[in-house]
Amino acid sequence: MNLLHTVFWDLDGTIADTEMMGHRKAFNSSFKEFGLDWLWDEETYIQLLAISGGKNRIEYFAKKNNVSLDKSSITLLHQNKQAYYREIMLSGDISLRRGVMRLVTELYNNNVNQWIVTTSSKSAVESILQKLFPSNYNPFAGSITFEDVNRHKPDPSAYYKAIKVSNARRENSIAIEDSIIGYQAAKATELKIVITLSPWLKNLPNGMEFADLVVDNLGDEFVPSNSLLGPMSEQIVTHNILQSIINR
Repeated sequence: MNLLHTVFWDLDGTIADTEMMGHRKAFNSSFKEFGLDWLWDEETYIQLLAISGGKNRIEYFAKKNNVSLDKSSITLLHQNKQAYYREIMLSGDISLRRGVMRLVTELYNNNVNQWIVTTSSKSAVESILQKLFPSNYNPFAGSITFEDVNRHKPDPSAYYKAIKVSNARRENSIAIEDSIIGYQAAKATELKIVITLSPWLKNLPNGMEFADLVVDNLGDEFVPSNSLLGPMSEQIVTHNILQSIINR
């Protein structure tokens, strides 16, 4: 029997509800400061989430709207956005997704190696760890972020690097994601995959049919997990559930 040794966590939308109330608001504040008449509402931002990486979203949106922005302007816009995002994070308006702290702690107590694999920046990871986890408690062994790879999800480069740096074996590892681009990145490395769907997704998206488990949330003592794909022997996603997945 394979034992669960490593869990790779996506960050935005998986560990915390950062996208709509965090990143989206920070982008809009940065646009306003730079005099751009752009306002990304929730519907627009959901569509833009198909593009991985904040700089790439800015570049795509500028081209789509025939706005000329050079690389340095895009970088400045994004750096400014990151500052706004950190302010939002430290304000306490962002929370962990349901069941995350419970499962992270359970895995930590079972000596499972946990890594964050994200297309966000190191500063975004640090902000979440600083604000949403107790002081002096960091259950993650490390992170692979936007700065660590040249190509971002759905490209699997971040996962390949995470596997290498963590000395993980695929047969003993699982990725936890929330989106189609994260699923595609993890799937390309042949990792087992659990999807905890983004809060705004109510149905199984096309392309996730080969995930090992898809739930609406990880579950806690108050609200159970509802499985959209894959069997569950418990009402919440636990260490035992993940252990069973790597042995299917």
